[in-house]
Amino acid sequence: MSSRILCVAALALLLGGCATSVSAPTAVQPLTTEQLAALHVSTITADADKGVDMSDGDFGLITQKVRTYIQTSAPTMLVDPGTAQALAIKIHFTRFDRGNAFARAMLIGLGQIHIDATVYLVDTSGATVAQYEVSKDFALGGLAGATTSVDDVEDGFAKSVAAVVVPKI
Repeated sequence: MSSRILCVAALALLLGGCATSVSAPTAVQPLTTEQLAALHVSTITADADKGVDMSDGDFGLITQKVRTYIQTSAPTMLVDPGTAQALAIKIHFTRFDRGNAFARAMLIGLGQIHIDATVYLVDTSGATVAQYEVSKDFALGGLAGATTSVDDVEDGFAKSVAAVVVPKI
C-alpha cells in the first residue's frame, strides 16, 4: 500500500514539474544573431494591461526571477542601468489568471493557471528592438493540479522570458 502512495506522490511531483518548464517564446520581431551575440541587459521592468489583476509585488517577484535566471545562465549579460548599447526588458502582461487549486484537483482543464505577456527589448532611446510573446499555463488535474501553485507557473514563465535573451535555458 505504501508503495502505491509513493508512486502517486512521485507522479504528482513529476507532472507538477512541467509548471516550471520553459515554454519557447514566440518571436514577433526577433533579435538578429549579431544582436543576440552582443546583447547586454540593463533593466527588467513589468506592467500589465488594464484589468489584469497584478500587484507591484507580483511584478517585482517575476522580474527578480527573470534577472536570476539570466544571471545564472549568462552572468556577463547583465550590466548597470545607463550602460551604452544595453537593452531594457519590458514585460507587458496581457493575462494573469491564478486559477483555482480545488477546481484543478477535481478535473483536468478546470481551474487553469494562465500567464501571457509581450516581452519587449528596448534600446536607450526607447525604441523597440525586438518583441516576443511568452505564454505559460498549467491545466493538469488531480493531485498534481491541487499541489501546483501560481508560484510554480511564475517560475516557468520567468524561465521562458529569460529564454528570450539566453536561448539555452
